[in-house]
Amino acid sequence: MIRTIVSVIRGEGIRSALRRGSDRTSDAIHAAAWRANGAFSANAEFDVLNVAASGMSPRLGGVQTQLVTRIHAERKLRNVAVLEPGVLHRFAPRHHTRSVAKDLASGIREAIAITGAKTVHFEGMHNVPLEVALRLIDSGVDVIVSVHDFSLFCARPHLLEEPAGHFCFYSHDLDRCLRCLRQTWDVENDAQLTRRSLARELLNSAKGLIFPSQFLLDQHRRLFSLPELAAEVIEPGVQAPAIRTDANARAIAFAGSVKRHKGAHLLPDLARLLPDIDIHIFGGGDEDLLRSMRAIPNISVHGYYRHGALPTLLARHRIGLVVVPSIVPESFGLVISESWIAALPVVAFDLGAQAERIRQFGGGWIAPLERGVVGLVEIVERWRTGSITANVPPVASTLEAAQAHVEVYRLTGVWPSAARPYERA
Repeated sequence: MIRTIVSVIRGEGIRSALRRGSDRTSDAIHAAAWRANGAFSANAEFDVLNVAASGMSPRLGGVQTQLVTRIHAERKLRNVAVLEPGVLHRFAPRHHTRSVAKDLASGIREAIAITGAKTVHFEGMHNVPLEVALRLIDSGVDVIVSVHDFSLFCARPHLLEEPAGHFCFYSHDLDRCLRCLRQTWDVENDAQLTRRSLARELLNSAKGLIFPSQFLLDQHRRLFSLPELAAEVIEPGVQAPAIRTDANARAIAFAGSVKRHKGAHLLPDLARLLPDIDIHIFGGGDEDLLRSMRAIPNISVHGYYRHGALPTLLARHRIGLVVVPSIVPESFGLVISESWIAALPVVAFDLGAQAERIRQFGGGWIAPLERGVVGLVEIVERWRTGSITANVPPVASTLEAAQAHVEVYRLTGVWPSAARPYERA
């Protein structure tokens, strides 16, 4: 723990460490209060058990942030029960919690017995043994799966080798990525083949499938040779106030996880090629990357920020453009939505859902991945001189995302109650 705190202070700064500590303390206080409420919780019916195998705290990342804000809105439409490792949350209507088994399979069985749910909705498949989901289906439980990454296709959900942090050689090229089974040793081959066989069975057997972007759905149709795979595409909503930034602002920001697969290692070169532009880094990540950035005069490292705070931070520091330089295909891109909430354009590489969203809705520009930092700089220079402009599109709200999920429950028959219909674009 002490080593982790020291690493955060060295990489992100003491203010960032204090914000992290404050959020951890707040989580603990709320958890204690919810457990106290649980002792007095009333009986309620729950049609669906939502399973968050990777946890629910927004501190853990974008998927968790999207889930927490959506559940907060969805509880206004139905009784909600959410299972995370070792804890069952019930919102009916107040928030109550109780402890359950930490083992996922045992925890699900216990949670079903408590809630009476007939349907299990996996909010992402990272950290979920595929056999657990398939056994539920075999036992007569309806299963809905939200797919947030490539974890059904590869044990490296971001197509990145962990924990070493080395890039998968084919991480940016899914056509070539398919060949990796012939490039790796036999034990990994067997494991990957078994995983993909089980994943294909799950995709075929699930009662419903939800993807955050058309890009991710199309990739799963292709990777698993399921061209007719039926699924709903629901854009994650954003819970943040719309903020209008200064139209004359000319600083640049990077926000999110400061890691290599997010392209954070490119930021020092970006700063050196744009020495007269201030670059602000919002978010925590790898200590070595953050320390290298802190030594560059025109880079300011702000560290960890609380969920929902990014649009305000962008306005406060007079940001005019947000760089999203991920070098692996994103499944959605929450930072893009939060930038658009602040009426700011974004620049990204031409791959994944990040490029798909910009190409479809505008709100920014796309650089060829092979051009690297130089491609980003070329766009920044054109933006700075005013030779290119972008109209920022509207962003889905958390209520719209909640209504869309309830509509999926209604259409699949797992939640028969009437709900306000979700109007798809």
